[in-house]
Amino acid sequence: MEFTDENFSCIEEMLAQDKIVAVGEIGLDYHWESDKQLQKVWFAAQIDLARREGYPIMVHSRDAAADTLDMVKAEKAYEAGGVIHCFSYEKEMARQYLDLGFYLGIGGVLTFKNARKLKEIVEYMPLERILLETDCPYLAPEPFRGKRNDSTLIRYVVDAIADIKGISKDEIVGVTTANSCRMYNIGQ
Repeated sequence: MEFTDENFSCIEEMLAQDKIVAVGEIGLDYHWESDKQLQKVWFAAQIDLARREGYPIMVHSRDAAADTLDMVKAEKAYEAGGVIHCFSYEKEMARQYLDLGFYLGIGGVLTFKNARKLKEIVEYMPLERILLETDCPYLAPEPFRGKRNDSTLIRYVVDAIADIKGISKDEIVGVTTANSCRMYNIGQ
């Protein structure tokens, strides 16, 4: 979609609704052939809007690791705060997002046998920066990989985090619930 004031005003109008708690998913997706420059224009405008209006952002980044991080820094997205949705990049990139105050969204991929680097990141990062995600209908955890995902399967992600962190599932649920409430500025 072309970037115009008219197109963007629709997003601004949506923020006036009572139940809005964040701007997202916004970001860069280079997996499909698309206009990267246009994506950057939209991403920058949406970050600016979230900062101005005081909403956190939900950042989508697929095959665009360096550009996403560069834009988050350049556009001062850390002033809005938010979550890097379905985090799947390297530990160094996780460190940089955590240093900027972002949460990392952790979902079903954590349960995959080949998710070694994500497991290392979850072990490394503080529990207070994890948000649980389903990414419904995609990325169902083991043993449902390849099937439709939904929120009833989040318990498998909780189990995996509890195993990695060596703490109880109840603690995982309590802390990540508090994290979500804090990030979205909603009461428990």
